[in-house]
Amino acid sequence: MDKKEKLRALVEGRVFTGIIQFLILFSAIVYLFESDRRHLEVDPYRTYFIVLEVMFLALFSIEYLLRVYIEPRKQDFIFSFYGIVDLIAILPSLLVVPGFRVLRILRFLRVFRLFKATRFILAVDQLGAALRQIHRELFALLILSLMLVYLSACGIHYFERDVQPEKFGSILDSMWWAVVTLTTVGYGDAFPITPGGKFFTAFVTLVGVGLIAIPSGLLASVLTQARVEDDQREADAPEDNK
Repeated sequence: MDKKEKLRALVEGRVFTGIIQFLILFSAIVYLFESDRRHLEVDPYRTYFIVLEVMFLALFSIEYLLRVYIEPRKQDFIFSFYGIVDLIAILPSLLVVPGFRVLRILRFLRVFRLFKATRFILAVDQLGAALRQIHRELFALLILSLMLVYLSACGIHYFERDVQPEKFGSILDSMWWAVVTLTTVGYGDAFPITPGGKFFTAFVTLVGVGLIAIPSGLLASVLTQARVEDDQREADAPEDNK
């Protein structure tokens, strides 16, 4: 086993994985407490937060460089989902480095460190494979959803524009109501008061329930099929070994 293979075994081993998982969780907790103290003009713990951020920058940068180094096809890793997430997780820490204060807008990207944890969840790979398998159906559903949002906004605009011009005075204003209603969230900040608008809303809500059920059913079907195939392979494995 050469040096790179030994390093790969170390990076993908339990100890290294456990350390990275702990750092991800720890950085999320630190961000939680730091956000709670941001309103303070003078924070006596600010120095500690900066030290921790530098530590996260160093450790996550080392992890990223190690993963790039051990990959035989480095470009594929850099532009992969996990490669991009790992890089985005590092960028916000540059805020503590002099000369990078202009990147303050990237501070919110620290939440992407939590996405690093998906690397260690095996079910995420199955979910990704399922999404790739039904990507055409999901894309068609997205187009259909956009069409329904537009048509729903047009409909409620027609019924409510005269009585509630401040909420439904234009189709653009009505699109917020359309999204909230089709997703069955129902914030209650915009609702119809005319008989026609109420009837139309009931119809749109029923359509929205079905719209939400479609991707859930597709994912459940594909994941169930993948699980059955995995169980079948495990059942056939002993027979193949005989």
